[in-house]
Amino acid sequence: MKDNNIVVFGIGRVGLPLALVLADKGFDVWGIDINSTHIALLNKKKLPFMEEGAGKLLEKYGGNKFQAFTPEKRVEAIARSKYIILTLGTPIDDTYSPDHRQIEKLFSEILPIIKFGHVILLRSTISPGTLRQLVRYVEDNTSFKVGKDIFMAYCPERIAEGKSVEELTQIPQIIGTIDPGSAKYAAKVFSKVTSKLLYSKPEAAELAKLYCNMYRYIDFAIGNEFMMIAEDYGCDIYDVLNLVNNGYKRAGLKPPGLTAGPCLVKDGFFLIDKSPFMELVIAAWRLNENIPGYLFKRIKAEVPLLNKKKVAILGLSFKKDIDDARFSLVPKIQRYFLTEGAKVMVSDPYLPSDSLKEAIKDADILIIGTNHSDYKKLPISKLQKIVAKNCLICDIWNMFGTGKIIFRLNG
Repeated sequence: MKDNNIVVFGIGRVGLPLALVLADKGFDVWGIDINSTHIALLNKKKLPFMEEGAGKLLEKYGGNKFQAFTPEKRVEAIARSKYIILTLGTPIDDTYSPDHRQIEKLFSEILPIIKFGHVILLRSTISPGTLRQLVRYVEDNTSFKVGKDIFMAYCPERIAEGKSVEELTQIPQIIGTIDPGSAKYAAKVFSKVTSKLLYSKPEAAELAKLYCNMYRYIDFAIGNEFMMIAEDYGCDIYDVLNLVNNGYKRAGLKPPGLTAGPCLVKDGFFLIDKSPFMELVIAAWRLNENIPGYLFKRIKAEVPLLNKKKVAILGLSFKKDIDDARFSLVPKIQRYFLTEGAKVMVSDPYLPSDSLKEAIKDADILIIGTNHSDYKKLPISKLQKIVAKNCLICDIWNMFGTGKIIFRLNG
């Protein structure tokens, strides 16, 4: 076991950027993941997904300061590493309750090989109270005392997907522990990554992670609700936003959009799991998840007979300029039109999909599903020559700069 060695369990979209940044900061990092396809790509120095800046780090450190393995190497990885970092998935189950089974399974597997002096740093999104439960599990099933023999801390990630490499060094790292020794060892790792560390008890750290995502989710929901209210009064939300935000000191109202993604959608359920009085979180979820239905009804009011109409949806990922479609709301919109007999084509520059040219050719309805930067290169003057005459546009992101959510291209 060497102080400079780290093993990261789960080198997906959260774990891989961290592993590469740690390698860049001088650590010798092994990454363990069950996705053998991703491991094979990493060992060829190829990224399995888009992540700005990660490619250069992989090219520089892959095969030396950073190595990737399947779980068969976990015993050796733990034996050589003082620090064990967990970045495993924590979805919600069929009852909308937090699902910590990946973490629980890994703990049961590695507990027999944990040695004196090991430091376990949990980075996944977890329910408040989870770290303390894991500490109790360790102490009930081993002779170790956490804070004396081994050390455990909750150190949540709060980075934006696609910008992880950049933000890891910029955002303060929260460290939640039940003892000062664990806090000290967690700081030895993360002080090499970022200049500011914030310490607290684990429950506060767990809540802080959830609050970060829920604040943004509720903020976006307000923009979506205000869009619908503005439409009821015959106003364009982007006109109202300009009046609100332009030069006003207490501005900052968010525009509407298809708000989704694996963190924003599910993390609220980690808060309401044990409390029935979380109306704001539930209201935000209902608002954001029903925007596809709202837009569909708006479009159908303009085009009542959708059977055999061609619908082009541009964008499939859950946010701009990434290749991740998890929890995207675009498939929901697509299904609404398919059930009405429409022909739907979806194009995304970062994901397997229909070509842009084929999707928009003779389209009767064009929907901007994701605000990818590429779509800024689609001026209305060019579209008018490709889509069907009098094509209906749905542009909740205001990519075309008209300030209107629904409008006729030649109107």
